Amino acid sequence: MRIKTVIFDYGNTLVSTQLDWPSIVPQSLVDLRAALEAELPSLDYPRLGRDFLFFRAEGKERARRDWLETRATESLKKALALQGKNRPSEELLQQGVDGFFSAEERCYLIIQGMPALLAKLKNMGLKLGLLSNATSASLVRRALENRQMLNFFDDVVISAEEGICKPEPELFRTSLHRLDSHAEQCAMVGDLVETDIAGARRAGMRAILVDLLGLGTHIKKDDPKPDAVAQSPQQLLALLEAWSMDLL
Repeated sequence: MRIKTVIFDYGNTLVSTQLDWPSIVPQSLVDLRAALEAELPSLDYPRLGRDFLFFRAEGKERARRDWLETRATESLKKALALQGKNRPSEELLQQGVDGFFSAEERCYLIIQGMPALLAKLKNMGLKLGLLSNATSASLVRRALENRQMLNFFDDVVISAEEGICKPEPELFRTSLHRLDSHAEQCAMVGDLVETDIAGARRAGMRAILVDLLGLGTHIKKDDPKPDAVAQSPQQLLALLEAWSMDLL
């Protein structure tokens, strides 16, 4: 059956998230302080940074174990509560999180060839979706918009807004529902077997594993197998073109 919809992962699929984290994280904590200090001048900001990173690490483990997402604003709220700030507004929490992620967002590099590929798929009449595990939806949306890529997508589903994360099949079904698409007519494109490929297969979708940065595909013996592997945007486009015409 030919595909009519393609859903893309975000990190290392559309943009590279292979970043210089030892330099980005300290700057992120500086930016977090700058975002909050005018309204919360008396905080111990070195402690806030350590507590925030602790709760973020705890949330990542929860996501890996239980497929439940912890929003970055939730982690910041917990860190503030340890210093007696128990009722921060949602606006203040978002302000802090946006500040924290600003250094990271500036460093994302578009994977060469992917905007052209997305434009080609749109011209072919395919529906395009984005499905990302992220603790901040505003980070992903802002990064895509700043790179003139957000308008390619008919719908965007981000785990921070749904409370669950890949490979939870229900998250894939949410994307399919919002795109008004059937699983058997949809292909998922992503770089991680344990989240993108496993979740797509559980949801009944075809799955393409991409290795666009030369990092290796890392498919283990007992891992769910992708329907195909692409190592360049050109290979990916050729595959999707063939599937859209039911040639493979």
